[in-house]
Amino acid sequence: MTGVLGAILAGGASSRFGSDKAMAEWRGKPLIEHVITRLRPQVSDLVVVGRDYPGEVSIPDRPAPGLGPLGGLCAALRHAAAGGYDAVLTSGCDLPELPLDLREALGEGPAFVLGQPLLALWPVGLAGVIDLHLAHSVDRSLRGWVALTGARGVDIGPIRNVNRPGDL
Repeated sequence: MTGVLGAILAGGASSRFGSDKAMAEWRGKPLIEHVITRLRPQVSDLVVVGRDYPGEVSIPDRPAPGLGPLGGLCAALRHAAAGGYDAVLTSGCDLPELPLDLREALGEGPAFVLGQPLLALWPVGLAGVIDLHLAHSVDRSLRGWVALTGARGVDIGPIRNVNRPGDL
């Protein structure tokens, strides 16, 4: 790979959290800032998908909001394809202890972290596949997408995932 785009998927409704999870404070800064800090050294460039975030390139979900993580992944893959990147390394905005060696641990994509399918490396060649999937399938689950692509699961141990205020 010559260039990997980092994509933080941050367009969710935070329904289990009860407020804007990306902006929830943990150790003195918003959760999304922790993810940005840990993901940026592992990628060529970085985007925040599904919301505007000051100081970062932000892109909307594709083809429309409300499609869950696959809408964010579709936007990231299309953005990466247009920008000449080889792959997209994805994370949610709620993983403040994102592994500093995530890209290396995943190896060649498509690959995802077992138990955390949002932590994944996706080849840009999947951009057209996800467009078709979103246009013709009712399955919007990440697990369904993982199965469709034949992505390889990688066990890197447990990772803190903040879903509820008590998880902070």
